[in-house]
Amino acid sequence: MKLQFQCSNAFSMDMASRKITENKNKVRPDNVVTFRIGPGSYKLRRSDLKTEAVAASDWKTSSAPMLSKAGTIACNDIEFDKALHAAIKGGTFDFEGFGKRIGKLGLPEDMLLIGATLPSEFLDFAWDSFWWDKVLAKKRPDPSGKWAQTLSEADRQAAIEKLKRKQQELESGTASIRAGLLESIKKTNAEMKADLEVAKNAGKHPDGSKMNKHEAKLAAVFIGQPEQKVVDIMGNPDDFNQTADARFLRYSAWWEQQGVTVYGAQGVIGGDPGGYAECFAEFSVRPDASGEWRVDDIVVRGDYEGTGSREIRLVCNDAIRPKR
Repeated sequence: MKLQFQCSNAFSMDMASRKITENKNKVRPDNVVTFRIGPGSYKLRRSDLKTEAVAASDWKTSSAPMLSKAGTIACNDIEFDKALHAAIKGGTFDFEGFGKRIGKLGLPEDMLLIGATLPSEFLDFAWDSFWWDKVLAKKRPDPSGKWAQTLSEADRQAAIEKLKRKQQELESGTASIRAGLLESIKKTNAEMKADLEVAKNAGKHPDGSKMNKHEAKLAAVFIGQPEQKVVDIMGNPDDFNQTADARFLRYSAWWEQQGVTVYGAQGVIGGDPGGYAECFAEFSVRPDASGEWRVDDIVVRGDYEGTGSREIRLVCNDAIRPKR
């Protein structure tokens, strides 16, 4: 079975403050878990030792001990992997140390492990671990008669041919995986290069001029990031323009108040001159070495008339505020 579990994010981010906090609500063996049977699942029939496909299921919840333990391992995979690697010492395995580490996750310290992956080996493991007394007494059920059956030459050749076909499939898949890995490495290198550029030019525009406080605040989050991240956080731009090698996403905000003049018997006796204020944040994005559009520069500019001088700061704050 290919079981899939719904796990909470290890960390959460406050979009307003950009503060990242660790999620303390992690899955433990006594919790109710949400799971489903994933695509590609199958079972091994005991009657003839042949595989039978198992259909994928909808999401379900369960507090069954086995599923809760499996969910604990799936949702704490980093801690579980660390426990495994710490227990491997040369050619030996520190079972006691491993047990203590997984015990902190709420798992049994004497939990058994299996490294084999063939369905028949899983069956053997289950019998030898849970019903070993029946195995020793030679009372293990053998409905197919194949557990004790000696492999014929024809069966051996058929198995070899099957392994060859599997090997060819693996080699074909490996080529595809390598291509995908190279593409992933290129993307990672581009991101690292972008991050290094950001660190080197922190608080500055590409021409070397110093950013204002609004620009620096946005640059700390967006410089070097993909264009899509801007849209995901800031929403769709109010204006969009593109040249041969650059795109410009503009987010605007404004304030306006009509002027009022009060007249009396002696003429003008008072009023409010009114005012106007506007501000925009413009993201400049350019393609990196792999062709992905990334934020290259950010410009925040404002203008005002009359009493708009009192409002311009609030208007600019509104222009740079995330819309989503």
